[in-house]
Amino acid sequence: MKIGIIGLGYVGLTLAIAAADNGIEVYGVEINPEIKACLKRNRAHFYEPGLDALIERNNHNTFHCVDTFPADISFDLFIVTVGTPLYADEKKPNFTYVMSALQSIKGVYTGRELVILRSTVSVGTTRGIVLPYLAELCGLPQEEIPVSMCPERTVEGKAIEELANLPQIISGNSNTALEMAQQFFRRITPFVIPVSSLEEAELVKLYCNTYRDMTFAIGNAFCMAAQSFGVDGVSVIRHANQGYDRANIALPGFVAGPCLEKDAYILTHCMPDCCEKNLIMACRKLNESLEDIVVQWIQRRIGAPLSEKVVVVSGMAFKGQPETSDLRGSASVYIAQKLKRLGYRLYLHDFAAYKKELEALDLGDVFSDLYAACKDASALLVLNNHKKYMEIAEYAEFCNRKLAILDVWGACRNLYLRSSGGIATLGNLMMEQGGTLH
Repeated sequence: MKIGIIGLGYVGLTLAIAAADNGIEVYGVEINPEIKACLKRNRAHFYEPGLDALIERNNHNTFHCVDTFPADISFDLFIVTVGTPLYADEKKPNFTYVMSALQSIKGVYTGRELVILRSTVSVGTTRGIVLPYLAELCGLPQEEIPVSMCPERTVEGKAIEELANLPQIISGNSNTALEMAQQFFRRITPFVIPVSSLEEAELVKLYCNTYRDMTFAIGNAFCMAAQSFGVDGVSVIRHANQGYDRANIALPGFVAGPCLEKDAYILTHCMPDCCEKNLIMACRKLNESLEDIVVQWIQRRIGAPLSEKVVVVSGMAFKGQPETSDLRGSASVYIAQKLKRLGYRLYLHDFAAYKKELEALDLGDVFSDLYAACKDASALLVLNNHKKYMEIAEYAEFCNRKLAILDVWGACRNLYLRSSGGIATLGNLMMEQGGTLH
């Protein structure tokens, strides 16, 4: 089996290497010079446990990174794995990358190869946009062209493991397409779930991410509501869940990353105005509002003059567990951008993100040592839950005694700092008195 993958970002590279490691000959097209340079060194351009070892084992063997697909290769299928960003102003899906990816197979596509769309798209995109475009490329009727929608659902930090163990959703515009998709994915995992239509497969991915978005929105809403009664929001949620199986309220926190921050917008893109759409978007807006709540906390706690106030923003990757270096869609980045616009001086820190990528944000000085960053700071924001925060036992000898700390996830559980700043979490940051972590 020989396959072509368009786009070697997070989704494309992990799938390509997983396929190559199972004996499938993979040709991956990538135009980003940094990604290609990393692959020449047998490295991924992002952190993912176990991935570099697999790249080293399969690179130039069953895996080939190429600028264009070789014309002398007879491919069985092509997989589109590029992202679907949102237009910044309208928050509507931008299919430019998808269409450019399809254009890249023009010289080798005959219409007989299966084309799998792995990208997250709004409902109807595979049948209404991708299929007609492929028919135009090859000159065959749409009903003769095999097309599948097979959404990606791995979590960053566990992608290699999950590609082998998670059920793979597959669909097709015909029985032929469905069978071809099944033959491919059964080379990677024994768990395949055929669904009834391309549209159902599109919805499965959008539902999975939007469900998580809305679940966390409930936890965030409950947390903020508790504080209006003078009650710690994290504490009440923990106690409501404790030993009670019928309560599984999500702990409050940011809902971010390259998928969760935008999939509600992609899901509602083609929906008519209705109560269901309003509910979905209300949850998304509530989760987005946490960024401004954190900014307002900084303004209340340390005030002005802004240019003389240093804020340490730690935990720049969009999540800490499982560990990732990914800054895409990170609430921490958006918070830092808002603080910089207000005039605060920022120091950035993360346990996993690459220094070069943090510096490219152009938001402030980058520190590898959190203690050094905090030495002359007025405030510390701990914005993800990386496990290394658990190793921090005492900041007092490193930090200004008036350092104000907001530990959003309660990640620094061994921290007992007795300072006038106090320690806030999402459970108490809206209350008049800061409170301490317990």
